[in-house]
Amino acid sequence: MCARTPARRAASPSIRGTFICSTARPASDSPTPDMILATYNIHFGLGADGKYDVARIADTVAQADIICVQEAVAGWSLNGYADQTAEIAARLNRYCWYHGAMEADSSSVAADGRIDNRRRSFGNAVISRWPIRWARGHYLPKNRLLQTFDLQRGFVEAGIDTPSGPLRVHSVHLSHVGAQQRLPQVRALMEIVQAAPRTGSTWDGTASERFVFQEPAPIVPAAAIVAGDFNFTAADPEYPAMCGEPSAHYGRLATTAHLLDAWTLAGNDETTESFRGEGRIDHVMVTPELAGRVKRAWIDSETVTSDHQPIFVEFAG
Repeated sequence: MCARTPARRAASPSIRGTFICSTARPASDSPTPDMILATYNIHFGLGADGKYDVARIADTVAQADIICVQEAVAGWSLNGYADQTAEIAARLNRYCWYHGAMEADSSSVAADGRIDNRRRSFGNAVISRWPIRWARGHYLPKNRLLQTFDLQRGFVEAGIDTPSGPLRVHSVHLSHVGAQQRLPQVRALMEIVQAAPRTGSTWDGTASERFVFQEPAPIVPAAAIVAGDFNFTAADPEYPAMCGEPSAHYGRLATTAHLLDAWTLAGNDETTESFRGEGRIDHVMVTPELAGRVKRAWIDSETVTSDHQPIFVEFAG
């Protein structure tokens, strides 16, 4: 079962695959192999063709070493209470961490009065070829709307031991409603990402021998990737809040308080499409420490395994 942080549409019955993909990395002359990261809003397993199939979602991103997943669900009766993150990780033989930003009760009472406690959740995950040393789930600001449907949003922060060293990876899903909801979320997200080296991991120092474990605190690096479904394009006000204001002569005026867009670092134009009819609303952002390692970025525009298209970024080792 996938490790979990504490406590829009209906899906079809679950399809559980038993085949484990062969995802071993090819041999490389480099002592530190290149790394591929993918971000994918999986639309709770429902493809653009109307088919529910978590196994084919896993196969779509099998080449990636690290996968940031959004709109994963767990504990819903509509798909047999499946934990979709755990299913993807099992098929690819990977480590994983899931955080249900939106949670609700899914308990039932048997005829004899016995309570079966369950939670159903909708959230984000990080799936990794390498160990996830620590992780935590964060909740983002939400203003109550009087007439429009929205959900509690959040993200997973995961500390991963990669061959190139420790790395922080964040799987993010912002509100679909509008900039009014998203701008406070962007500000909160940026503050947490930038404060992490000061905040530390989920524990500090080394506990006494009487505590449940004595593992030394992990390194929390400045280097970080922030990826997911941001629900905004480069033309929206949230983008410059994250990446810097545009200049007609100098491009994006990013400062040390901003993140960098891996898509444009790889030489691509800001405008393309990751969600049909909406533009590029899925992004992979990096801290300045990783800018020089971005080699290429591409979108799988052919797959119909979700209503979004997955984005891949290759980093030099």
